Amino acid sequence: MCWGDKPPPPSRSDAPVCPPGSTKPGCPCAGAHITHVTRAASPANQARTTVGAGEEVDLGFSMGQADWALTGTAGSLDVVSGPAAVFTAGDTAGSVTITATQGACHASITLTVVLPASFTMKRRVNTNLGHAHGRPDCAWFGTMMVHPNTVNFYRVQVRELNSTISLAGSYNIPAWVGLQHQGAAQTESAFFGMLSHSDAEGSEVALADNIATGDPGAAATGAAVPFTPGTHFFPIDWQWQVLGLAGIHNFPAQRQEAEIFATGRCESRKGGHTEHTLFSDATSTR
Repeated sequence: MCWGDKPPPPSRSDAPVCPPGSTKPGCPCAGAHITHVTRAASPANQARTTVGAGEEVDLGFSMGQADWALTGTAGSLDVVSGPAAVFTAGDTAGSVTITATQGACHASITLTVVLPASFTMKRRVNTNLGHAHGRPDCAWFGTMMVHPNTVNFYRVQVRELNSTISLAGSYNIPAWVGLQHQGAAQTESAFFGMLSHSDAEGSEVALADNIATGDPGAAATGAAVPFTPGTHFFPIDWQWQVLGLAGIHNFPAQRQEAEIFATGRCESRKGGHTEHTLFSDATSTR
């Protein structure tokens, strides 16, 4: 075949070096990427791609103006178009893929949302134990730490449901049968927000939980060693909710426990933390 004056068809070496969307050096889309910074400064890594329920992430597109799209149900974007966007994690665990597009250029990032999974308690800083000398009793103010620690739950709030005491031994006195953890007319506490976060302990709830064994009296326990042992507990259910969302979710159930030992030792336990006194300890107030 003779082509005459017609130009020959392009060979592979004649193909464009910058097809649409190409990120090759020198091409219009080279270096297109999404920047992401968590609004929470703790944990220190604000470039992490795993965030807690409710967390906010500031997003930017390296090329400026962009159309934003999100795939997944674990959060939402505040805009569909603009040079920047904010991702807000929801109360559903999972991954989302966020894409920014400008003409033929685009970039994507995947974020993973994790939920509050558990909590622990500790004695509130700068508080003492409550105790009456000569009696096997113990009281303390607790604070609640929400986990995992690798994310920040600053937009999560928590509450405690009411419950009924279970009694055994020297604690099983008529005046305490049917005792409620909260007021008899209450079904739950108010919601408490978050105070702070640390990598070592997680997200701290802004509350001072009043945790006390109570004293059933010398008629039930005896007045000296050996004391009559006893135990009681409240079945504790805590719930969490992301600010602005309707869903309310349960933490794994725990118990608030108290125990008197024959030696006069008293233990108060909640959220994996134990405080104790001995009957002979000096009187102290919280």
